[in-house]
Amino acid sequence: MTQQYPFQIKDHGDKVIEMIVGDVIGPEHKVAEALRILLKKFDFVILSLKENASLHPSFTDTMAELSAAGKLLVVAHEDDQIQVDLHQAKRFTELQAAQKRVDGERNIAKILEKIPTLPLVQSSANKLLTMLRNPAVTFEDIEEVTSKDPKLVMRMLKIANSAHFMRRMPYENLKSVVTFLGLDGIREIIVQETFEGLAKVFANQREKLAHMRRCAHLASYIGKLIGADMNMMSRINSAGLLHDIGALALCFYDSQEYARATMLVRNDKKTVCEAELEVFGIDHQELGTLLARKLAMPDYLGPAMARHHDRTVPFDNHLIISVMIANGYLNQHIEGLPFTPYEQYLPVFAEERKMKNVTRAITGKSAQGAPRVSKIASEKEKSGEIFKVPELYDVLKAELDQFILTGTEALGM
Repeated sequence: MTQQYPFQIKDHGDKVIEMIVGDVIGPEHKVAEALRILLKKFDFVILSLKENASLHPSFTDTMAELSAAGKLLVVAHEDDQIQVDLHQAKRFTELQAAQKRVDGERNIAKILEKIPTLPLVQSSANKLLTMLRNPAVTFEDIEEVTSKDPKLVMRMLKIANSAHFMRRMPYENLKSVVTFLGLDGIREIIVQETFEGLAKVFANQREKLAHMRRCAHLASYIGKLIGADMNMMSRINSAGLLHDIGALALCFYDSQEYARATMLVRNDKKTVCEAELEVFGIDHQELGTLLARKLAMPDYLGPAMARHHDRTVPFDNHLIISVMIANGYLNQHIEGLPFTPYEQYLPVFAEERKMKNVTRAITGKSAQGAPRVSKIASEKEKSGEIFKVPELYDVLKAELDQFILTGTEALGM
């Protein structure tokens, strides 16, 4: 007599198998042992729950074990079918979405495999970024690396003496940079150096690189408008510079497929993330987050890469919101692309600017403490609020025009 199993198996080919279950699944259910076997034999296993099936709370520890390798995907139409922590497993409401994710996982693996071979990853700059993740690092540790790479030191000093970091007297050596900007300042300089390294790798993507430089400049300017300090403005600048590295990598990985995603955006009015998911099974936000870890980027950059199209970013996260506004403005008014709405955050920034102005007036620091802004920004503030539509568009357009006209954009600063 043939043994009956409480599930069905469907082989989708290419080492992907689906298990279809109609029961409540606990740790003693035969599904658990069957999944252990399948996960050893196949690249990916899709666990599809029928209408009456569910994962019982007692299955939580077993799920942690089964999902550890990142090869398990769960399909459940209703939220109440999932009564456990899925840990590393990903949940989908439709089988097709899970299958597309399999494609995405494979694309991620292929892209990340290429990262260690890039000259950038083997550079002194990347070694410094890795070192700077250690809170105990000292200037002497940094000097040991930079002493062997004088060209890197020259590039770092060039960045330190750019308009973004510049003080009245130029920096002549890294010691003076550390004295004035601290190790955090060195970290931001190395992040910018990393962007320039990426720009060489992805040199054929001129439009995207220009977008990232413009986004960094406008996001920093928005930070200036709300009175962000130098440390925060440096972080905003870095987040703007690198927010789209996932898009650079996707296009580099398969330019023809990325062109297809771009056509979906322009012709079908899909968002860029929707189009990327349809074509690659992943979007540039997720890939950018993974690349940030791979490149030893500072932790604060991960959320900026992961959420600059996210409408649920907390109102107090000024870094991501500054990037969202700059990115959205460029998409909407300069590039003619679908954009992530950002108007909901403008009143928060208007209030932040108002509070900073009041504080400066009370402390008597209005003359020296206020950030210098463009003439048009000052005029807009006299007639109303800078952070209102359409006033903000005029302010950002004037700042962007100045950035382009002065040639700063071409210099990569």
